[in-house]
Amino acid sequence: MKIIRVISLNPSLEVDFHPDSAMILPGRPLFLPDFGGSWQGRVHIAVRICRLGKNISVKFASRYYDAVALALRVVECVEGEFAGVLSGMDSTLVHGEWLDSSIANGPMRIACGDVEESVAPVDAMIAEAINKISIYTTLKMGDIILLPVPHDMLVPLSERSRLALTIDGTPDLELKIV
Repeated sequence: MKIIRVISLNPSLEVDFHPDSAMILPGRPLFLPDFGGSWQGRVHIAVRICRLGKNISVKFASRYYDAVALALRVVECVEGEFAGVLSGMDSTLVHGEWLDSSIANGPMRIACGDVEESVAPVDAMIAEAINKISIYTTLKMGDIILLPVPHDMLVPLSERSRLALTIDGTPDLELKIV
């Protein structure tokens, strides 16, 4: 399984690959790293690939994914030389319940506590991402593509707390932070 984070689609594709060890298993708590200062969660839209494909046309991209979810990626509140290294740390990525891909065809309201974001339909962005990524790497069943949420939705993380992300008022991801 590959975890591919899209940093930018336009004007050119910019991606970041994460190891599968970055994924936290469902139901497990998130342990904030001992080092560093403050940590925050960056919200992404996760897309699950359901077929093997290479050089996938935008027109047929909808056939290659079957589910979407919200994902949270832990990042340190620093800029600079270690930002890229920290993006691939173990146990710093979690995704919610997989929802039918049809949810991507309409607008979504994503919320986490007081932070709320309205997201336009993302099916066109998903198709473009699948098209561009599949030029460089074969997409396989189980691969996950992380798409950015507009306006960089960041959530402060603190020890001994709980976090709940919702899509259109329906809970998608619940996480205990230790």
